[in-house]
Amino acid sequence: MPKFTVLKSGVNEDLIASTQKKVEKYIGVLFHDHEIVKIDDFYTFTAGTVTVTVQVLPWHSEDVLVKVYSYVGDESKPLTPEMREELLRQNATLPLGSFGVTYDGNAIFQYSLAGANLDLNEFEAAVQMVAKTADELDEHVKGVVVA
Repeated sequence: MPKFTVLKSGVNEDLIASTQKKVEKYIGVLFHDHEIVKIDDFYTFTAGTVTVTVQVLPWHSEDVLVKVYSYVGDESKPLTPEMREELLRQNATLPLGSFGVTYDGNAIFQYSLAGANLDLNEFEAAVQMVAKTADELDEHVKGVVVA
């Protein structure tokens, strides 16, 4: 039997609320007010040619996820099979975060963190990694989408 606790199902509303407050505090440290748009529980900002979104999501009864993500490429045009493979292969070399393909064939770069013990350093690393990686590959992906 493993030494770690097995995850328990359930949603911890109090932890979601406290993590959202922590995320808002960290966003206030990292950004000027005019750089962030908050709609419901989504926080977004622009990084070069992409929009980065931060969201706090339920995970299990003792923790939540802080998901930082950005769509890459043109969301109105699905990826070619070759570009899908290229992005997924990059996951093997990325130190943090990963590319994925959405249900409708678009590329997304995301980085998720456990929220219960979230600190500014790891939050900043996630935001920087998503912004940098998504912005660097956005134009490349747009150049090779299916017409």
